[in-house]
Amino acid sequence: MQRFYKFLNIEKPMNHSELLKAFSMQKIYLHDAKKVTILTSKKGGGLSAPRIFKYKFLEPIIFWNKDVHFEYQKKFDTEPRVLVENLNGSEHTIPINSKNADQILEEILRATNGKRVDVNIPI
Repeated sequence: MQRFYKFLNIEKPMNHSELLKAFSMQKIYLHDAKKVTILTSKKGGGLSAPRIFKYKFLEPIIFWNKDVHFEYQKKFDTEPRVLVENLNGSEHTIPINSKNADQILEEILRATNGKRVDVNIPI
């Protein structure tokens, strides 16, 4: 499995402080989210975007949003989508069939009133 720091073009962190620097380079906050479920299909086309989203963004999102519950499910026959449950109980369904990983992130940020903070930290 690829790790998120490969997408940042940095070497594998050798200690906890380097790992924290890598996480700090991708701060992604989901302000109005209670639960985020990513559903992908085991068969069919267009499955690379959810997988790349998982490798590129999911680890930093989980790190910076400890109070949000995350699930990544692979089902046999399902339409690829992201289900977002907000703090007020409302739910959003985001179809991810024809989107790339960055577009999926933008849709999740829009649904959760989230924010992405890009920080350039020399490692």
